[in-house]
Amino acid sequence: MRYAMAGLVALSLVALLVLSSTGVVARELGEYWYRYGPYIDRITFPVMKDYTMRVLAFEAGELSMIFIIPVHLDRIRANRPDAHIVLYAALGTTAGGLHFNIQSWPVKYLEVRQALAHLWNRDKIIAESPLRGIAIKCSTLFPPTWGVWVNWEADYEKLYPYDPERAKELLARIFVPCTGPDGRPAWCDPREGGRVVEIEILSLPEAVTPVYWWIAMYIKEEAEKIGLRVTIRPVSSRELDAAISAGTAQAWIIGWGFSRWIHLMAYLFHSREIRPGGWNEWRVNDSRVDALLDKFYYAKDPKEAMQYGWQVQEILVKEIIPWIPTYGVVSIVAFDGAIDKESIIMNYAPPLKDPVGISEFIWHVIRFKDRKLGGVFRYYHTVDITTYHPALWIWATEGEAIRRVFPWLMVPRPDDIFAEPRAPIVIRYWSVVETTYNGQKAYKFTITLFDGIRWQDGVEMTAEDYAYTYLKFGKELRTRWYYGPYILNLVDVVVVNKTTVEVYLKDYGWADVYWLTEVPILPKHVFEKLPNPLEDPSTLPHPTIPGLTAMVGYGPYALARLREVAYSELVWNPWYFWRHPERTVKFAAVDLPATVGEGTPFRVRVTLEDYLGARATNATVMVKMSGPMTLTLAATHVGGGVYEVAVPGLRAGTYTVEIRAEQPIMRWSVDNKVVRTLTVGAAPAPAPVGPTIERPPAVRVEIPGVPPVEIVPPPAIAFAAPKVEVATPRIDIASTEPVGRAMEAVKAATVPTASYAAVALGVVALGVAVAVRRR
Repeated sequence: MRYAMAGLVALSLVALLVLSSTGVVARELGEYWYRYGPYIDRITFPVMKDYTMRVLAFEAGELSMIFIIPVHLDRIRANRPDAHIVLYAALGTTAGGLHFNIQSWPVKYLEVRQALAHLWNRDKIIAESPLRGIAIKCSTLFPPTWGVWVNWEADYEKLYPYDPERAKELLARIFVPCTGPDGRPAWCDPREGGRVVEIEILSLPEAVTPVYWWIAMYIKEEAEKIGLRVTIRPVSSRELDAAISAGTAQAWIIGWGFSRWIHLMAYLFHSREIRPGGWNEWRVNDSRVDALLDKFYYAKDPKEAMQYGWQVQEILVKEIIPWIPTYGVVSIVAFDGAIDKESIIMNYAPPLKDPVGISEFIWHVIRFKDRKLGGVFRYYHTVDITTYHPALWIWATEGEAIRRVFPWLMVPRPDDIFAEPRAPIVIRYWSVVETTYNGQKAYKFTITLFDGIRWQDGVEMTAEDYAYTYLKFGKELRTRWYYGPYILNLVDVVVVNKTTVEVYLKDYGWADVYWLTEVPILPKHVFEKLPNPLEDPSTLPHPTIPGLTAMVGYGPYALARLREVAYSELVWNPWYFWRHPERTVKFAAVDLPATVGEGTPFRVRVTLEDYLGARATNATVMVKMSGPMTLTLAATHVGGGVYEVAVPGLRAGTYTVEIRAEQPIMRWSVDNKVVRTLTVGAAPAPAPVGPTIERPPAVRVEIPGVPPVEIVPPPAIAFAAPKVEVATPRIDIASTEPVGRAMEAVKAATVPTASYAAVALGVVALGVAVAVRRR
C-alpha cells in the first residue's frame, strides 16, 4: 500500500526471519488462552494533512498519538515531557523513492532513469533532510529488513553510485544539448522533434510530508545542475491517485509499505496488473519478468520462490528501474502521557505468553493510565481519504482505519511473522490438499470459520459471506484486494455448511495461503443490496437498518456514523468474537440463599456494574431455576443497580440457579451470567393420616411478550377414604400484560403450598380472562 510520511505500526520489532514452509497438513487453531478485545472505547480519525497542525494538536493534548519526523523530536520532548516516545524499525517499508511510469515520455527512456539514479546521494538525503540521520539507508529495490529475500547484488549504490558526470553521459546517448526558449541550457529529444526535455515530478505538499518535499527539491536541484529540467508539482493524495491510475503521471515521490507481503512482487510488476485498479502502477511489461514472477508465485516451497525473486530484482534494477529507493523508515511515535506505557511496549498477542512489543495488537491492548477500560484514542489521517472500501483502499492510513472494522482473518505472530499457527480472528481451521474435481487435478483449500461470529448488525457470519466476497469482488469485479492468480485458477467455490467453504484451484502458489486465509471477507447481505457495491460503504447508510452504516464489519471496532470528509469515529464492538472478557456487565454482588425449606418463598438480589465500574441501572435480569422443577423469572430494578425477584416456594431437591444479565451498549448489548447451586430441603410434614403423595406435572404460564414461567405446584394429596383429588390447573392467558404487572401476579402467590390457585387468582385480579380446566 502507498505510504505517506506518517509511519505505520509495524508488525513487529524483531528482524525478519527466513520463511519456513507451512506445509499442507490441516491445522486446528482452536481457542487461544487470551482474548484481545479493545481496551479503549473509541478511536477518532480526523483528517489532519498539515504536519505542523498535527504537531500542534499533539502538544495541545488533542491527539493521543503522533508519528513525528526527527527534526521535531527535540521539540516534542521539550513541549510534551510527559509523552512516551518509541522508536522502531518499520518492517516492510521503503520511503521517499522516486517512482516512474516507464511508458511515459521522457522517463520512458532507461537512460533517463539511470541518469537520475546516479544523482541519488542517500547519505546526504538522510543526513541533511528533516530525517536528521534517523533512517535505514535503502539502496535495494525492496527494504533491507526483508533480509534474505533481498538480492544484494542488485544494489543501486553499486550499479549507480552518485556521479553527475556519468548521468550527463547517459543523457547524451539519447538527447542533444540545446538552449531552451528561456535561453538556458537544456537537453532536447530529437525523436520528439527537438522537444525540450522536462520531467514533472508529483509530490504531496511540504505541509503534508516535509521529507518527501525536501527530496523533491533535492532532485530538482541536482538535475538542473546537469541541464535536466525538473518541475515539482504539489498534489493531494486524491490527485496523485487519479494521475497514477490514468497513466498521466511521469514521476512521483512516495513510499510503499509491504509489511511481510513479499509475494506482492508478483502483483507489482506483472503485466496482467496493468489494468484499472491494478497493482502495476509503473507499467512494467516484460515477458521475462512475467515468466519469472509466475515461477516465483507458483512455487510450493518459499525457498524455491526466493531464487526467482532474486532474478526478478536483478532485471528490474539493472534493466528497468521502476523506482529509485531512498530509505527505510525508523518510526518515531509519541504517545500521550495519559496512555499507560506498558500497554504500548509490553502488550501481548495470542498465542504468545510473553510480551511482543509494538505490533498489530497495539490497537487492542492500549489503554489509559487512570482506568482499566474506556477512553477516547485520537489518531489521525495524513492524506485525503480516497475510500474506506475494504476491496479498493491503497493508502496505508486508510488501511489502519479499515482493519479496525475488517481485521485480517488471521494475524501473523509478532515473534515470527511466517510461523504457524497464526493468531485466529475469523478462521478456525484451514488446509490444502491435492485432489480430483470433476475428473481434473485440483487443489482444495478448506476454510472453516469460527461458529458464532456476528456482523455488527447482528447477522451471523457464514461461509456464504466468504464465497460471495471472492466471487463478487474477485472473479466478477477484479478489485485490487481480491483479484489475483488464485482467481485466474479458480475452478469452483463450494459452501459445505454454515462455517465451511471449499475453494478449488487448478494450481496454487505459496502466497495463496496468505491471500485466502487473511484478506477480510465482506457481508453478503449488505453489499448485495447496495446499488453500487464499489462505492465507499462508510459514506452509505445500511440498506435495511436505520442509523447504521453500510460499513458493517466483524472487528473490534465499528463505524459510529457515516464518515465525513475530514472525520470518522470508531466505537468498540461489544459483539466482537474476541471481546475482552471484562468488557461486560458485571455482578458486583449476588444475594442468593444456599438452602431454603421446601415451599418457602425467598428473594434473589443482585447488584450490577457496567464495564467501567458504574452501577448498571438499565439492565435486564432473568433468573432461571433448574432442578425438580423449572422456573424462569424476571428481576426488577429497585434502584442503584440493584435487581430483585421473589421466588415462590420450590419442591425439595437440588437446583442450578442461572442469573443472566444483559445491558444495552450503544446499538449493541453485552451479557453475563452467574451460576449457583441451591438446595431446597423438605418442609415439615403434617400429622400422618395415611395419605399417598403424588407429584403433579409443572404448569407453564405463558404471557405474550413475557418470558414463559414454569411452576410446579405442591403435591396433590389423596386420602384412602373419602378419595379427593386436587387437580393441577392449566392456565391460558388470552391477553397481554407488561412484565412488571405479570410478575406482581406471581408475587401474590406468597404461600404456594397453601393454595396453588393463588397464582390463577392473582392473574384474574389483573383483569385477564382465564380458563381453568380440571381433570
